Amino acid sequence: MAEHQPWDPGLQIERTTLAWLRTALAFTVSLLVLLKLISHHSAMAAVVCALATLPTSGVVAWLVWRRHHRSDRRLRAKAPLPGGALPAATAVLAMLAGATGAVYVLFA
Repeated sequence: MAEHQPWDPGLQIERTTLAWLRTALAFTVSLLVLLKLISHHSAMAAVVCALATLPTSGVVAWLVWRRHHRSDRRLRAKAPLPGGALPAATAVLAMLAGATGAVYVLFA
């Protein structure tokens, strides 16, 4: 008799991926609003902050995509799930967002 699982184990990976994407999108939108506010006071500061933060947002989104595909493959192979590059990149993005907020406070 085949063993029946009451849930699909792949759904956990889907939920986790969606949560990471939501986090990356929230940071990106918040940064865009903050950069718009900074640009009212100093265009150069806004450009510098944008060059530091927006590529990091892209890297986080790419890491989410990569982690999703690796997790899916590893789940099927019953191998350990991927490491902590995505949480580390998200922490860096959070620190850059905080630094961008500090720039806004200094220029406002």
